[in-house]
Amino acid sequence: MVAVAAVRQAVEARKHNKGHTEHTESNGGNSDAEDAPAETIETVVFCHGFWKYQLQARKFYKTTTTEVFVASLIGGNFLMNLIEATIDPQKVLYPDVFGGFELFFNIAFTIELGVNMYAFWLCDFWKSTWNVFDFVVVSIGLLTTLQVPLPGPLKMLRMMRAFRVFRLFKRIKSLKKIMDSLAKAIPGVVNAFVILVLVMCIYSILAVEFWSTYGLGGTITNEDGVVVPLQTSRGQDYGWEYFGNFPKSMYTMFQVLTGESWSEAIARPLLHTPDTILNVATAFYFVSFVVLCAVILINVVVAVLLEKMVDDGTPPEEDSDESSEGGGSESTDGAKNKAAQDDIAIMKRDLNELKDQVSQILKVVHGLADATGNGNLRGAADSADAGGEGGEGIRPPSASSRQPPGDDPEKISLPGEIGTGA
Repeated sequence: MVAVAAVRQAVEARKHNKGHTEHTESNGGNSDAEDAPAETIETVVFCHGFWKYQLQARKFYKTTTTEVFVASLIGGNFLMNLIEATIDPQKVLYPDVFGGFELFFNIAFTIELGVNMYAFWLCDFWKSTWNVFDFVVVSIGLLTTLQVPLPGPLKMLRMMRAFRVFRLFKRIKSLKKIMDSLAKAIPGVVNAFVILVLVMCIYSILAVEFWSTYGLGGTITNEDGVVVPLQTSRGQDYGWEYFGNFPKSMYTMFQVLTGESWSEAIARPLLHTPDTILNVATAFYFVSFVVLCAVILINVVVAVLLEKMVDDGTPPEEDSDESSEGGGSESTDGAKNKAAQDDIAIMKRDLNELKDQVSQILKVVHGLADATGNGNLRGAADSADAGGEGGEGIRPPSASSRQPPGDDPEKISLPGEIGTGA
């Protein structure tokens, strides 16, 4: 049975907080609760029966102690794999010892996966890619422990045990940040990598055309016109082994790209022909390939990767923090628009207050005119009142009416006051 009351209470609390926030912003941000920490309300739908401890399980799974313990298990399992591959690679010296450790880690990871699935079932669990990866790895570990016979190539799935260490990327925030940045950088890097592959393919096709039959029969004629033997260390013809077809040529160009003994083993035998122009063209071919691919395009790929990591590498959690502090560009634009609207509202309020003050001043002038019987003063007040209503502004009185004749301004009593005789 779904706890509808709890959900309804959380929704009402969200509405109350939203209304309070709007009221605070309309008052210029001056509120008694301005410095109070914002309360985060998480709407959790829980059920009775089997799922009644789901909320407690979720809180327990998110604690720092649990995170550190699970990360320690993953690291310990990876360390045992390293030790086993070092001292018992054939698994014949200590099968019981390492088998016991494998059983322990499989049980521990199964329990951890069960708690994770119970706490975040259903959508919250399966929408996480890391949870899907955990499920696959743990399931393969269970199949290995139970010695389930797997047909054909599926036996290779048991090698997935070595990938358990990747689960640390979900536990350690710094590693998770790097993986997220790499994932976001892949689309941009692919474009630069495609250019690199296309250039390598062009050079590989040219190499097949030029040298696929070079050294046919195990001999070549050098620049002195002498026939000398030329075969690879494996006893094959030089041209066929390195440039016999496109896949061989592509792998050879990749070897040149890595810089692994390409000059002595691949390029130099091609430079000893009777044709000097062909020798120069061969040298230009390899030098241009190294400069273009190994120096320029590889650095372009690295530059694009770093640029994407810097631009898009901020985790969502930090993005939300920066947005709340006004660090994002969108939040900055919104803040500027909000500030402009606030300034306009303040100007309108000040204009209304000024209008009220002018009305009060005109009332006082009318009272002075009634008390002194000065027609000029009343005329000036009526003119100012009419000008204010018509939008022409307040007209100052004439010079002759600036001071009421025959009366001392200090002895004039305002309306509602007891006048003092002269």
